[in-house]
Amino acid sequence: MKKIAGVIFDLDGTLIDSLAAYTMAFNRTVDRHCLLPIDLREMTDLLNQFISLDQMLHITYPHLSAEARSAFMNEMRNEFIALSAEHITLKPHAREVLGKLKGQGKKIGIATGRMSEGDSKWRELRNLQIDDLVDAVVTAGETKPKPDPASLVKCAFDLGLSLDECVFVGDSRADIIAARSAGVTSIAIPGGVASRQDLAAEQPHYIIDSLAMLPGQLYALCAA
Repeated sequence: MKKIAGVIFDLDGTLIDSLAAYTMAFNRTVDRHCLLPIDLREMTDLLNQFISLDQMLHITYPHLSAEARSAFMNEMRNEFIALSAEHITLKPHAREVLGKLKGQGKKIGIATGRMSEGDSKWRELRNLQIDDLVDAVVTAGETKPKPDPASLVKCAFDLGLSLDECVFVGDSRADIIAARSAGVTSIAIPGGVASRQDLAAEQPHYIIDSLAMLPGQLYALCAA
């Protein structure tokens, strides 16, 4: 029997729905820089390549200088923060599932590709009123971004757990690659930037169709 003492989640696309807000922030900044906007499908395809915002800008607008890309990124982050309260929502069943796992005594961590650090990395969780259900948050501003496993390793450490005691839940190819590199059991949930086929190609340990199925999957994993 496997003991699961901690569940580490990706944030965007797994616990929260932020893709529309991210695309809106991107295109509002694009408009100010007199560039051509991109649609939601194009944004999804770019994010599924697990590249940084700077790399995304370099691919989409290759004529932009490094200085122009830096200015764009700062403006876009401010735009995204301004849009967050109204346009970012929890994924269905997220609060219910987090509460159930906490009620079972499990520690909850988040390993995210966001660049925020310090108190600001908790902003979204406070806005959505789930900060009290999360024990640790690790961002790409503190470690190497996924698919590097560093954020998972640090998150498990911050939770006071071994990697063997944790599972990682994510919605992207980068999430599954990071979990595999860290040696962590991975559970994939389609519905973010990657399709079920994309996720299956990375060979996660399990694929479930929604967060509502996660407690049952964890129970089956422990009973196996």
